[in-house]
Amino acid sequence: MKKLNQHMPEIAAAALICLALALPGGVWAMELGGEIQVNWQGNLPDGGKLEGDLTESLDLEFILPPMGNSEVRYEFVVTKPVQSLMAGEQADYFTKKLYIKSRFDNFHLTVGRQPISWSFGSLLNPVDYTLGAVALEKESRGKYTDGLVVYIPINWNSGVDIVGSFPGGFAADRDMMKWGIRGRLGVRGYDLTINYVREAKAADPEDVVGSLVGSVLPRQRVGMTVKGDVGDFGLYGAVGRYFEEGIETSMSYLVGADYSFSLDYWTKVTLQFEYLRLELNSLTPEQRSELLKLEGSDRSLELLVGSASYPIDDFSSVSLLTLYNLDDQSIVLSPVYRTTLPRDWELTLGASLFLGREDSLFGPGPLMPRAAITTGLSWVF
Repeated sequence: MKKLNQHMPEIAAAALICLALALPGGVWAMELGGEIQVNWQGNLPDGGKLEGDLTESLDLEFILPPMGNSEVRYEFVVTKPVQSLMAGEQADYFTKKLYIKSRFDNFHLTVGRQPISWSFGSLLNPVDYTLGAVALEKESRGKYTDGLVVYIPINWNSGVDIVGSFPGGFAADRDMMKWGIRGRLGVRGYDLTINYVREAKAADPEDVVGSLVGSVLPRQRVGMTVKGDVGDFGLYGAVGRYFEEGIETSMSYLVGADYSFSLDYWTKVTLQFEYLRLELNSLTPEQRSELLKLEGSDRSLELLVGSASYPIDDFSSVSLLTLYNLDDQSIVLSPVYRTTLPRDWELTLGASLFLGREDSLFGPGPLMPRAAITTGLSWVF
């Protein structure tokens, strides 16, 4: 049964594509899109030599023809497909989307592997459906999960989401199920959300994100977010409460702002800043010291995060992402340069510098490199 579950995405995808092809004119109505990436990433350990890894990936999305009030999406990414054929490397297949979405008069129903995130424009989100699904302008695999989502629209900017998911893959065991509910309301130009999430009781061994969250925070949480414009600034914030029977409650607080201004008619600079305070009352002093380098009776992690983006011209831009730990003064600086090449290829050059004491959160040491370098080419079709 376990082997069958491992191949369920491929089996379901084949069934959906066959169904689309069986429809009148289905093969001609199907659309295909995706992205090709070639990346080299190198790490410079503290006191060591630069070590790098070359990775190519192919992301394909099949947009199947609508079937009445329903639509089907299938998207997957294969990592190292060429190296697996020519260099004996192990290719990795991951299904990002494999779902059917049906729109009814009073609600929408989506079943299958799908992206689920309650992001609201912040760099960090302590009350997302899956913590870390979208962070620092990047998404993780934790965003894509097997589940069922019911969306009940109230008006154009208000609605309710009801989610039941299986982070380790669909299973008959109810202890493997995670669920949540979110309400969104637009009030006088402000966007307000309130949500509740209950993590699965039993985490799948392959669900790294779920296992990490379960080891750091209680299984239940309620959260609230708000965002809106005040003058030329976009302001937002979030509050989270994490609780579980027999475990001390923890809180999180996030406040942020974004601002953009024009240097001239063509050049627009975008800035974003955030402060995050995350209490970790559920951990012992030893765990706080080992995981987050917190000392003594310090029970909270405090971070400042900043992002700046500057367009050089119509084809190139530079950006800088910064993380600063207020507890130990360690810092991460991540500059990125992007430019569009002929034939719509995009070149990305990036680096991350880790500065701080060896025993600090972001300082170079046994678990953190002194620097990381990334070079990538991508083409969207």
